[in-house]
Amino acid sequence: APGGDFLVKVFQGRHFQPFMRALRGSFETVKVRKPPASRQRSPEIYLLARHFKS
Repeated sequence: APGGDFLVKVFQGRHFQPFMRALRGSFETVKVRKPPASRQRSPEIYLLARHFKS
């Protein structure tokens, strides 16, 4: 829906950068967060994409 938000847990790998480009093209802002409880060597991160561009 236009103006919607999207929160997703992802694991960084070879498809991460193309996925980020797609999100940045579809949303006004994309924030990357790594939870403090996540191990430093873990590729797990969360992406919060805000305000979907219709």
